Amino acid sequence: MSTHRTGHLQGTVPPGTRDSALVIHDHLRSQILEGRLGAGSEINQAQVAAQFGISRGPVREAFRLLERDGLIDMKINHRARVAELSADDLEHFYTLRVLNESLALSVSVPRLTPSELDELAEVADGLRAPDPRDFDFEAWDRVHQHFHLLLLAHSGPRMLDSIAGWMARTQRYRRTYAEGGWGLPPGAAEHARLAQLCRDRDADGAARLLAVHLSRAALTLLAQIAPTHEPALLRAAIRQAATRDGRG
Repeated sequence: MSTHRTGHLQGTVPPGTRDSALVIHDHLRSQILEGRLGAGSEINQAQVAAQFGISRGPVREAFRLLERDGLIDMKINHRARVAELSADDLEHFYTLRVLNESLALSVSVPRLTPSELDELAEVADGLRAPDPRDFDFEAWDRVHQHFHLLLLAHSGPRMLDSIAGWMARTQRYRRTYAEGGWGLPPGAAEHARLAQLCRDRDADGAARLLAVHLSRAALTLLAQIAPTHEPALLRAAIRQAATRDGRG
């Protein structure tokens, strides 16, 4: 397989191995998550170092971070390949999302301001099932991720940071499904229902619906990429989230 170019960095790489490594990591991570570097694409440390005009030290550190993220597989001769899509990874990330986002939403709902509730309703309206003839996944998914993070706006910065990371990692799978001609996983109408439950201050109802919403997407994606995969962990998370009623 031929080596894919990694695009051009806008601006300069800051001095210092650690800072440079983080810039390169963030750049390549975006390339992978946004589909510009597809699964199986080869990335060469020497080529990346030349592109950024730096030594290989920061590039090696960036590759190590990407490997830790599960986004690349390291090979010999300072090469790596973008990790293939994995049913186990997909189940793992959605299990974390189901458990943590439903919990975070139950905390966030009572604290949402009137302006945030209005924004949720407006954004949800824009997430209704799009016309497949002119569907732009990147534009739609930016709005989609904004909606889900807005739901959780009052769950605390550490929780939001973790959830944003899991959300970004599931983006590769949603894109593959959408670009494969299947459109989007079912559940577009549930965004408006979630916004209304938030307005009604029904934290438990919103949390349960969010767990169902995320689980349906995960099971749809799993059925497409690995029909024989048995998502025991995800199903356990669904059962736990679905029984949350605030009276524990």
